[in-house]
Amino acid sequence: MNTAPQASLVDEPILWEKLPLHRLPHVVVLAGLALSLLVYVSTLRSLEQKQRAYFEFRAREAAALIDNRMRAYQQVLRGVSGLFETRQGIVSRADFRTFVDHQNLAEHYPGIQGVGFARVVPPERLAEHTAELRREGFPYYELKPPGPRPLYSAIVYIEPFYGRNLRAFGYDMYSEPVRRLAMDRAVDSGRMALSGKVRLQQETDTDEQAGFLIYKAVYRQDPPLSTPQQRRELLLGWVYAPFRMNDFMRGLLGEQAQDLQIDIYDGETLLHDSLMYGSDPETDNPGTSTYESVQGLSMMGRQWTLRIRANESLLTRIESGLPATMGLGSAVLSLILGALVWVLVTGRERALRTAERMNQELLRERARLSAIIEGTRVGTWEWNVQSGATVFNEEWAQIVGYTLQELGPVSIDTWMKLAHPEDLQRSAQKLQAHFRHETGHYEVEARMRHKLGHWVWVLDRGKVTDWTEDGQPLMMYGTHQDITERKQQEELFRHGAHHDALTGLPNRVLLADRLERALLLARRDSGELALLYLDLDGFKEVNDAHGHEAGDVVLRTMARRIHACIRASDTLARLGGDEFVVLLPDMKDHGHALALADKIIAEVRRPVTLHQDVSARLSASIGIAFYPGHGTDAQTLMMHADHAMYAAKKGGKNAARVYDTRQTPAPTAPGGLA
Repeated sequence: MNTAPQASLVDEPILWEKLPLHRLPHVVVLAGLALSLLVYVSTLRSLEQKQRAYFEFRAREAAALIDNRMRAYQQVLRGVSGLFETRQGIVSRADFRTFVDHQNLAEHYPGIQGVGFARVVPPERLAEHTAELRREGFPYYELKPPGPRPLYSAIVYIEPFYGRNLRAFGYDMYSEPVRRLAMDRAVDSGRMALSGKVRLQQETDTDEQAGFLIYKAVYRQDPPLSTPQQRRELLLGWVYAPFRMNDFMRGLLGEQAQDLQIDIYDGETLLHDSLMYGSDPETDNPGTSTYESVQGLSMMGRQWTLRIRANESLLTRIESGLPATMGLGSAVLSLILGALVWVLVTGRERALRTAERMNQELLRERARLSAIIEGTRVGTWEWNVQSGATVFNEEWAQIVGYTLQELGPVSIDTWMKLAHPEDLQRSAQKLQAHFRHETGHYEVEARMRHKLGHWVWVLDRGKVTDWTEDGQPLMMYGTHQDITERKQQEELFRHGAHHDALTGLPNRVLLADRLERALLLARRDSGELALLYLDLDGFKEVNDAHGHEAGDVVLRTMARRIHACIRASDTLARLGGDEFVVLLPDMKDHGHALALADKIIAEVRRPVTLHQDVSARLSASIGIAFYPGHGTDAQTLMMHADHAMYAAKKGGKNAARVYDTRQTPAPTAPGGLA
């Protein structure tokens, strides 16, 4: 029987078998270099994100520093305005000079050219005004610029009264449109007003700078004025401060000032004519900076625009060499792996001869990469999600003060025991989101218990790389980075924005927040609260006689004494100078507020030791206002407590007074914490 021939089955060669062996090393090298490029690009992208985040933080910090410096300078004008108000507008040249000299402008307020007072002069009193100034010892005094105008202003006081400031004496600022706009705004609003960009009268042909001024109107009577027309009719003049822009910015950013290039424009547009500080936009190329931020800063009715750019010194602070190092390291490994394949392909004998040498090179390269990881102070971890087995490097343990041997045997429970319970819960939520493919990677900031007992902050990052067949996470790899110092700096910045630097007490901003919260609770629960406005009697005399250091001792001592008198739920805040405010929420008994005021007065009267064998005695005048009887909003309560405090001072000081609506007219516009 003949049998039909059967075709023999021959396996088709797979792809790698079709590839000539001598080409295999080239393929390995090319694949490794492609992977190295991917590592470089990924690391570079991560670096750019860190640099961008750091730049934005520094840019916000710079804007906040400018705003804080401007707020500090406003306090100077408030003090000068208070001088005129307490003396009913009658302030001699000698009194003005003494008051300004005590401010130590050159030492404490860099950039301020001086402090002055410009008197309003109606046209019919111009001749009388000129004669009066000549009788004071200025025989050649003339108002400048000359010429008829509907209204004049004259700079009659300016301190320090020498040098550049002499050029401003007798100048009519109201004659210049930019200054007049700010002066009118200050009069009509009753608040401080910031002028636009001007050329100061103090400027000469040497080191000329852009300038600006801050104005505060002074009126002929103390009670609040309700309309702009009333304010204009009772206008006495303006206290003001001129500033040279470069001097104002000097020293603002400290030792790292070279990290940022800041351009400041008057208004909302980046125009050449509005540039007040920085480089000329027509000659400077903004494209040379990698990062740029444009921010608006609104102050005293005026808008400034800040263009902030990063200099090279800022970018180099964030691991700038890491992408190149990682890319180069990966490329070197690729070349080594290609060479190893070449050795294997070219023959067993060659492999045997060079195996030991190549092994040493691989070990050195691995040590080099390990050194890179150690140099960045990053802890690494590997986690088998299904079994809980983990692998940590030595740096992971060192972040929390241990060695790996001390933590062993390690598992996922090691992390759970060291992590803060609150952060562990957030970590679990982030992990589950990553396991559900809702996020591309896992990232959380968490606290870990250090071996010494304190908490350290870590940035925990990771990613699942292997999954089980049913889609469950299997292997996950990540890093721990110590960010404790960064978190501490952020906390210091937040604390400084809401607390007084000298006494550590809440400042005006934090007081306003707590007062609003207390008012919300009082309205909801139909409750009451009390506000005590306290001013130290005799503080100025101590400051003048013994210096500012002694004054600081007094303020810190009084802060501690008063704080010891109040409840934990109460708030003691320092508004500035020698003024304090005590907020008493949930105050059901008015008698308790009066008793507390008497207790505080008794504590204040105790002698304060300034230094060896020298002590001082002070007293306190306290004004008290209750919610809702004396006001239903924060501004009104503060104003009425302030009125009551001044009533206590006029009544002989060293006393507490409750606000009396029969003696002080109710205000028509809010004030106090504004």
